[in-house]
Amino acid sequence: MSEVREAAEPVAAGDVPEEKARSLRAETWRQFRRHRLAVVGLAVLTLFTVAVIVGPWLIPFDPYYIDARTANLAPTLTHPMGTDELGRDQLARVLIGGRLTLAVSAAAVLVALIVGVAVGAVAGYAGGFPDNALMRVVDVFYALPGLFIVILLVALIGPTFWTIVIAIAVLSWMNTARLVRSSFLSLKEKEFVEAARTVGVSDARIVLRHILPNAFSPVIVAATLGVANAILIESSLSFLGLGFQPPEATWGGMLSESKSAVISLGQWWRGLFPGLMIFITVLSTNFIGDGLRDALDPRSAGNKGGRA
Repeated sequence: MSEVREAAEPVAAGDVPEEKARSLRAETWRQFRRHRLAVVGLAVLTLFTVAVIVGPWLIPFDPYYIDARTANLAPTLTHPMGTDELGRDQLARVLIGGRLTLAVSAAAVLVALIVGVAVGAVAGYAGGFPDNALMRVVDVFYALPGLFIVILLVALIGPTFWTIVIAIAVLSWMNTARLVRSSFLSLKEKEFVEAARTVGVSDARIVLRHILPNAFSPVIVAATLGVANAILIESSLSFLGLGFQPPEATWGGMLSESKSAVISLGQWWRGLFPGLMIFITVLSTNFIGDGLRDALDPRSAGNKGGRA
């Protein structure tokens, strides 16, 4: 995970005029647009997301319908991605599988974000013993063999949607916690926080209203990059046969099902399209994260390639 730095000039959330806030958003968007690969990644990820949401209703094929008459067909105009050994349309299965893969990844990142922000905020703001204790917990989770623990949890509990989400989130929250803690350690000493304490603002309001909004820039970037990692973990589980079980389709599961067909029968389309979807989605997400980092951190401007 790339290190993400906080914004140069934090301000109290209530002190930013609406016009200035709009100006800051416009400048952030302008900086993001300068990163050409990030813009392309955003366009591709948006296209894929829309496709997996509405595509299954537009495709005239049921992704679970078995038709022996159309088994093992290479790509044609009727079946642009071919069919599998049961005659199921590969395009329909790629779309429905993408919906499940992206849903799991987004949910896992959201859960990891909630846990990481909570742990990092408490550690950074409280300091002292709570900080040391929570950071040792983070170190313990860093030391765990990630994929092995995920596999163990799914194998013990069963491959349900929320089991996979929690299993991925359990080992994905630590980077967010460290980023938030680092931001809080710096921001809690700023003048606007001291001023809020002086006038009797509660700690909870200081954390939620004044510090947390200023600490969210690195969190947004970390969450974006976390989506790519979650997609890879979910795909790995499905490829190993420990994710969603047939007839459910996921990109990793389709890759697993295609192994013998590609190797023994030369049916290249069986593995190409789901593998390509994983590759392009992960690459696009990483480009978006890179662009967000540059846009949200003025000090990184000019240090990265990919701009116009």
